[in-house]
Amino acid sequence: MGQSIEFHFAPQGDTLEAYINCRDRVTMIMGPLGSAKTTASCERVFKQMCEQAPDENNSRKSRWMAIRNTYPDLTGTTMKDWCELYHNEHIKIGRMDNSFPPTHYMDFDLEDGTRVIAELVFLALDNEKAVRKLRGTQITGFWLNEVKELDKAIVDMCDGRHGRYPQNPTWHGMIGDTNAPDSDHWYYELAEQIKPAGWTFLRQPGGVLEIVHGTGMDRRSEWVENPHAENLHNLPDGYYINQVGSKKDDWIRVNLANQYGHVSSGKPIYQGLWNDAIHVAKYPLSPIVKVPKIMIGIDFGRTPAAVVGQLMPNGKLRVIKELIATGMGIRSFMDTLVMPYINVDLKRFNKSDIEVYGDPAGVAKSGNDENSPLGIINDEYNLAAYPTASNKPERRWEAVNTFLTGRIDGAPAMEISPDCPVLIKGYNGGYAFRRLNVSGEKYADAADKNAYSHPHDAKQYLCQGAQGEIDYAWRDAHLASTNTNQSMIADSTTGY
Repeated sequence: MGQSIEFHFAPQGDTLEAYINCRDRVTMIMGPLGSAKTTASCERVFKQMCEQAPDENNSRKSRWMAIRNTYPDLTGTTMKDWCELYHNEHIKIGRMDNSFPPTHYMDFDLEDGTRVIAELVFLALDNEKAVRKLRGTQITGFWLNEVKELDKAIVDMCDGRHGRYPQNPTWHGMIGDTNAPDSDHWYYELAEQIKPAGWTFLRQPGGVLEIVHGTGMDRRSEWVENPHAENLHNLPDGYYINQVGSKKDDWIRVNLANQYGHVSSGKPIYQGLWNDAIHVAKYPLSPIVKVPKIMIGIDFGRTPAAVVGQLMPNGKLRVIKELIATGMGIRSFMDTLVMPYINVDLKRFNKSDIEVYGDPAGVAKSGNDENSPLGIINDEYNLAAYPTASNKPERRWEAVNTFLTGRIDGAPAMEISPDCPVLIKGYNGGYAFRRLNVSGEKYADAADKNAYSHPHDAKQYLCQGAQGEIDYAWRDAHLASTNTNQSMIADSTTGY
């Protein structure tokens, strides 16, 4: 009489359960170390092998492929975790063939009288031979283990190989698990920006939470245990918090707090205050007509940037759009990007509903035509434009921090549209204090001027404007001066 085995799946968390039960074409899960992602992938593969619809011979056939970036990682982690569940000294389902590529062949009966005939092929894509093997396969489903280590080209190739076995499979697709990648990784782009149809990206709670003390260069992080972390019942007491003391904050954020990393060598200015999971809207934000006021923060110079937002009646700031250019003066920027956006996306608003806030230095007149950037916006584009009350970096950062750290009705006081990718990457580390070329970790006290600094300057002016830090007196004086000049010109023209 054959061995009878019962498997009971008990996911240790809501996100893990959603991952195991999801049947979308592609499902990915991102989580911290020790959160049972790999185990959940094993359980899902096995469960779907048993779900495959039986053929005319009452056989449930499927062929899966587990992909890892290197052979040592494949054998030491992926295969090891699979075998601990389904092919060990106590349980041996089918047979394991360790020749190239290693394959677990399974053949067993279910209680309903059907027979599962399945195989799981383990493949490391670290050489040309393995890649050629992938090209010739016909697969039901792919399990991508530690997704962030895989090139996008490999994932694209896998996505074109599933569904070819068996004929008309009940389900076919890809699943994947990963620790948090960098914010410039293809995973981030798909999960947080593109969000392709048929792809589901799940994100587990972090094992620790970050509490920030101080501001600016004096900011420091305190790490505390997250009671909502998953798989805690299967981990030693204090598993996450005990790792904090010997690790750097950047490592903790990625591996324990489950936050996206960054590629900047500097110190992120909003480090510890920003979190994609709560500050980035799930879908692109559109202007709300019932909230009549549109606010635009603008940074001048030859690399101008504008950030469009709305302040809700409850005090929440919605950041809707970023407009960025290089090699343009203020008029070219307004004509090419800002006014087309206003005329199309904000066409349901009156110009009187729009306010522009800019660098106080923007009141200085140009030596070329005696016009200032803010004056040009007021006079030539008929928009109410004001300088903010201060251009001190600390004041500007603090205006942003107020919205980043604030809570309104249990939700963040600021929400940014995924239509603002440069802003978001800047928050994830691109906008930073530059690291000094000296021994030890020392940084400049000013933001590094780069592609992220200009939209972030514009965003700071927006936040200052939203908080009322505006020099209203300048515009009144400017309009009065303009009217006086126009009157003098009219008088000289008519002869009076």
